[in-house]
Amino acid sequence: MPLTFPSSVAKKVRLALLHKCNSSRKRRDDITIVDYSHGNLSSVPEDILLYENTLEELHLEANCLQDLPKWLFQCHALRHLILSDNELDCLPPSISSLTSLERLDLSRNDLMALPDNIRYCKQLTSVDCSSNRLERLCEGLTMLINLHELYLNDTLLEFLPGNFGRLTELKILEMRATRMRLLPVTLPKLTKLERLDLGANSFIEFPNVLTHLPSLQELWLDSNKLISIDDSIDKLSNLTFLDISQNQLTELPSSIGYCKLTDLHLSDNFLTSFPESISNITTLQTLTANNNQIERLPNTLGNMVSLVELHLSFNNITSIPTSIGLLHSLQFLTLDHNQIQSIPASIGSCSSLSVFSLRSNCLTQLPDEIGRLSQLKVLNVSGNYLQYLPFTLLKLKNLQALWMNENQAKPLIAFEQERHPSTGHRVLTCILLPQTDPSMNRYTSKNRFITDQTNDYSDRLTTLRFATDTIDEPRHLVRNPTPYPKEMRAFANILRNYNHNKQRQIGESPKKHSSSSNLLMVCEDIPINEEWCQRTNSASVNSMNSDPLCCPLARSHEDLLCSTSPLDDIGRTRPDLLPGQINDIDEIKSNHSF
Repeated sequence: MPLTFPSSVAKKVRLALLHKCNSSRKRRDDITIVDYSHGNLSSVPEDILLYENTLEELHLEANCLQDLPKWLFQCHALRHLILSDNELDCLPPSISSLTSLERLDLSRNDLMALPDNIRYCKQLTSVDCSSNRLERLCEGLTMLINLHELYLNDTLLEFLPGNFGRLTELKILEMRATRMRLLPVTLPKLTKLERLDLGANSFIEFPNVLTHLPSLQELWLDSNKLISIDDSIDKLSNLTFLDISQNQLTELPSSIGYCKLTDLHLSDNFLTSFPESISNITTLQTLTANNNQIERLPNTLGNMVSLVELHLSFNNITSIPTSIGLLHSLQFLTLDHNQIQSIPASIGSCSSLSVFSLRSNCLTQLPDEIGRLSQLKVLNVSGNYLQYLPFTLLKLKNLQALWMNENQAKPLIAFEQERHPSTGHRVLTCILLPQTDPSMNRYTSKNRFITDQTNDYSDRLTTLRFATDTIDEPRHLVRNPTPYPKEMRAFANILRNYNHNKQRQIGESPKKHSSSSNLLMVCEDIPINEEWCQRTNSASVNSMNSDPLCCPLARSHEDLLCSTSPLDDIGRTRPDLLPGQINDIDEIKSNHSF
């Protein structure tokens, strides 16, 4: 029978159900973000249609999607669509229906082209197509006049469309690791461009169009093939970050000193010196020029009063200018693998210095003023020619590591006080001082390997000798026959049977013994021929392993040096042996002469 309720109760039930439906609909209408990322999905869940009117942000990254359904583009309120890390090979033209879309992430897919209909997504401000197989950009992309960010890293692009300058609102453009060699002449129309990344491309000449970007603040041109920098680089009046490392530069233009740089990266080039004008960059905070051929530093180095990091390792620098003491903001100074012979006393004025590395140089002493570096935490002087350390190092209360050797196990070790033999001043010494010839530390492992390969070892004596050997006495290696396991087992069975019968004769019950204990008992009681004992005593040490049936549990060391076996006499002294066992002995004797 159907369940019935009184009228008052039924009214309350209807009101409760209506309230539940309204609240459920309200919660569904409130959903604006749906995240299906990292779900190993091969298709887009249809549940998304339940939120088509309110959905604003959809995350489908890190799945296995190969295509997108048409109904997905019915979510007209969608503003952020994240489709990175999938297997998409094309983007449907229906993308034009998403007129409210602001951010589109298609990175790390298999796209070869973008649909021209993307021009109708007028609200797009950020597009990421990095790590795809794009060979060209569609004309529709250049119609997105509100685009602020465009990422085209790791693609197959060789050129940009001629009307690329239409993107006048563009602020960030990244095209790292492409096949770019030339830039369009319309690029200077990007008057609001602030960051441009052209690293890891094939540029041979510095693109002149870059000097006409008045708002440019960051320029990445590392890992190219540049041989020179345009003299008009000072026109980039707002440029603060410049990375031209890993190129083929031999010199810098003097006009670079008129830029307002805060970060300058010049590593892995062929520079031999800095222009004197570089000291005019008073805003510079980080200067990196590792692995060049720099021989000297400008005397006006101290004018860069804002410098915080100075990295000049793997160069040919022989001295440090005394003006370095004016760098009161300097915190990191690395001068490893140079030819520096002395440190100026003015280094004590670098009051903010916390990391000071001088590994693999030609230093014979450190100035006493180094003890004034109250903020110093790490000091590396390994691979030098230091005999002593200044006594003032004990004043460095914040020092956490003092490296003096490549194989040093602990960052800090105990010091002892001494008097300098020539000056009489107090100095510090330890087990790692004086430093030995650091020439080996200056070679890389590759160089050491090459040096070893060039040595001539044709006359080297290859004979292995011990301390007790006589040099003139010839030595020959002799290999003795190795006993076969079958023969060893036969001999062990003979000894076990003898021991078992002996126990039975004296009226004792047989006891379980291990094979090693049975052999020991037999060796203690077995009758041994007198003649065999004499031959045993006269055996030499070299014949110890000549008998394949020699018992390893002999009663004395002489028993291990036998050259014959007692099996010849066992047949006479062992009447209790079975015929099969006698045959085993005869077979052994026929295979080996004892």
